[in-house]
Amino acid sequence: MNLVRTILIVTVVVLLTLFAVANDVHVALNFGVASYDVWLPLVILVSFLAGLLPVWLSASAQRLLLNRRVTKLQAALDKSEASLSQAKVELLRPPVAAGAPVTAPKAELPQALHLPTPPAGA
Repeated sequence: MNLVRTILIVTVVVLLTLFAVANDVHVALNFGVASYDVWLPLVILVSFLAGLLPVWLSASAQRLLLNRRVTKLQAALDKSEASLSQAKVELLRPPVAAGAPVTAPKAELPQALHLPTPPAGA
């Protein structure tokens, strides 16, 4: 692909050079107040650059916005993948035996679940 691109660029440069040599004339530019004699290939080049600048600025701004969006989506994807891997670990954990009671350590139980112990002589 780079070879095709290089060939295309060289061809365009050669054609533009031939155009500039074939049209080696000066043209009059009238601005109402002043008039200037300017080389025709220079007028064409400046006109091309004046048309290219807004399009290039717009494309650069769009590319910047898209890069920011991709970065934001990539961060969300990484977060989702981490959450998914944690869920997989929990799903692959061996199940508790059917006859074994499920108990949690006392420190983890809320205070409302602790029942007072009855007095010894009652």
